[in-house]
Amino acid sequence: MSNNSVNWLYVLEEDLHPNVLTANVVQFSESSDYSISLKTHTQTFRPYFVNLVGRSSQEAKIILIQLINVSNAIHHYLVGMNGVWNEHLLSNQMRQLYCQTLMQLEMLLEFCGKFDELLVATLPLTTYSISDTRIQLRYKLNELSDKISKSEIDAHLGALILSGLKQLIRRQELTKSEAEYANLIVDRLEELSRLSTFEVENLLYQYDFNTPEFFNYCAKGCDNLLLDRPSLHAQFEILIRLEDRMNGLPPRTKARWTSKDESIREQLRIFLKEKKAYLQQRIELRRAEIEDQRLSEEADRTLINLPVTQFGLFLRLFMEKGIIPKEDVGKTFAYYAQHFRTPKTPFISAESLQKKSTNVEYATANKIKGHLIGMVNWLNEHYSAQRGKN
Repeated sequence: MSNNSVNWLYVLEEDLHPNVLTANVVQFSESSDYSISLKTHTQTFRPYFVNLVGRSSQEAKIILIQLINVSNAIHHYLVGMNGVWNEHLLSNQMRQLYCQTLMQLEMLLEFCGKFDELLVATLPLTTYSISDTRIQLRYKLNELSDKISKSEIDAHLGALILSGLKQLIRRQELTKSEAEYANLIVDRLEELSRLSTFEVENLLYQYDFNTPEFFNYCAKGCDNLLLDRPSLHAQFEILIRLEDRMNGLPPRTKARWTSKDESIREQLRIFLKEKKAYLQQRIELRRAEIEDQRLSEEADRTLINLPVTQFGLFLRLFMEKGIIPKEDVGKTFAYYAQHFRTPKTPFISAESLQKKSTNVEYATANKIKGHLIGMVNWLNEHYSAQRGKN
């Protein structure tokens, strides 16, 4: 049954080839057998397709693509014959056969769509139907363009709406769902009594107008709002308000401008989340800066002109020689970390200072040795502390 239910499509494509049809046009035009045969095949195909949908949606999709391809081939025959219609005595009959067949195939596709709307919606329209669909959409788009030009909405917003819809309509393979989406957006915009920027933005959020241009428009608008507020907390509040605005707008459709891309709401949520995280970091850094400044003002840390590595080793030398007690090493290092600072480290970590006193590199030890030699030389020079002198 499956072969008989599908093979007639290929036979149909062959029988209606211009070369074959021209030779047999009298037979086709003077007999009702063709119409009866076409009607029989379409009626047989319907229960076959319904059964196939329940068994395998993938197989059903393949069959529908074959049906669309045959319709496109026959439409190509019709258009390709335009230049020679008047040369054939039975050109009117030939044209009628093509149109009759295309209409029957279109009705068959429409029937199939009732049993699997999602499947049919994702497939491209036939070239027979796409022309009328585009004409209707362009007519609606022209009317919307006039309405936008007379409105007070943001000029950039109006331009990106028209540009986005034109791109959608011009797609080489326009699917049923894309055509329905374009109609939906245009109709909803036409239904607005007046086009205001705020209301149109809300509508595009809810109907998932996820063009890259609309995302950039929203992102730029957000950045401009933040630039107008020098306060970081005020900027954070703006981001929360933008999030709240979107969360308060329930989605009105599952369709979107580009089904392969993330929804505009999700794209903007990610954008705002990243903005909030960046602002939070800046706020925390600002707090740390203020706190450090306060601590610096409160604590009188003595400057020692040594890096932390050398300072730690210097303290360790004093401990090893008994100049500084070794009973509570942690407490000792904590004391010096709290009361001293280096040129590059205003707040020394006690743990780091203690660790660096034992994890000593050669260069650090050599530097301390140089300092100690310099101290001894100074004593010798100023206090005659050389060996052998009184």
